Amino acid sequence: MEPRNKRARPPSATLDVLGNDLLVRCASYLDADGLVQLGRTSARFGIPQAGQQRSLANEAARQQFRQNATDEEISRLPTYNDESDVGLFTGAVAVEAASVL
Repeated sequence: MEPRNKRARPPSATLDVLGNDLLVRCASYLDADGLVQLGRTSARFGIPQAGQQRSLANEAARQQFRQNATDEEISRLPTYNDESDVGLFTGAVAVEAASVL
């Protein structure tokens, strides 16, 4: 006999049917904090898969960084050898916020 308070779960949707390009496009709508959380959500988003140079979260951050960061903002960022694209994007957002103040 099942407990009364147990809710029926809807059928789970899988993201496996979606291509990486579409997932990166969807992830590009997230802000820097959202991309960090996405990368922590699962290995599919946070760890480079076979044949990929970057994780899906890092690729979305790289695209946003390249599209939005100015040369001045890039020059004001500290550089690290092992910096992730999400880290660069987060740094660019912080530099932009500081320049607004």
